[in-house]
Amino acid sequence: MKTLNVRIVILNYNGRQLLGQCLPSVVEAARRASHRTAVTVLDNCSADDGPEFVRLEFPSVDVVAAPENKVLCSYNDYLANIDDDVVILLNNDIRVDENFVDPLVNRFASDGSTFLVAPRVMTFDGKSVEAGRSKGGVRWGLFWCSARYPGYEDDLNQPGETFSSGFGAFSRKRFVELGGYDERYLPGILEDVDLCLRASRKGWGLYYEPLSIVYHVGQASFKREFGSRKMAVMASRNTFLFMWKNYNGLRFWATHIFLLPLRLVFALMRGNSALLAGFFAAVTMRKKL
Repeated sequence: MKTLNVRIVILNYNGRQLLGQCLPSVVEAARRASHRTAVTVLDNCSADDGPEFVRLEFPSVDVVAAPENKVLCSYNDYLANIDDDVVILLNNDIRVDENFVDPLVNRFASDGSTFLVAPRVMTFDGKSVEAGRSKGGVRWGLFWCSARYPGYEDDLNQPGETFSSGFGAFSRKRFVELGGYDERYLPGILEDVDLCLRASRKGWGLYYEPLSIVYHVGQASFKREFGSRKMAVMASRNTFLFMWKNYNGLRFWATHIFLLPLRLVFALMRGNSALLAGFFAAVTMRKKL
């Protein structure tokens, strides 16, 4: 099996404490990998001393400052200006198993059509599974994507195809060819699913590899920055933007238009005003696109 050039890129924003918890495991995993593996912290204009901490405590790790904070979209320009074969994209709230690199990267070495290989995601304490394979599609007029589909428990230990992943190993060349993450979803939610759907429609492979294990705090920076209500509205807004961008045809629009009023009314009856707020935000944004 050929040896590939791999770069682990950790996106960081005001994550000094998280970097202290998580970065040592990433550095150790890079050292143990059989592929040539480097580590970069891509800093999104942090106001804390995280970048200085990394430079002092982890001299083997590159620190690169993004020119502006575009959340996940900050990856776009950076990946276009490096030449590694595979990039493993991580958030600063992820620690990793010491042997997590090779199971992800080996698929790229053996299958030239691979776009993504996603790891098994555990809660940070390692007590339960947060995500494995995922599935998605349009159901009852709205898009859904989840790692908690019926029967998911049987798939957790089996490698196979997956619908999307927010982090994992990507073909750098194909990521750049697709243009990276779409900025219409900023500050975030569903931009990763959008990227993976575009890759899948090109015939590139998206896979889940349970032998690669990471441990995730879960939207730590996002929750701190926006709070639950804003995140719910953002998720609803981006769901509509995602559908209107990626799905078309008479059957889709007929079902979507027929069921949408019912979904909105039902959401209000259950006290879910975020769906309605997200819908109107998406309509406003769509007019500007």
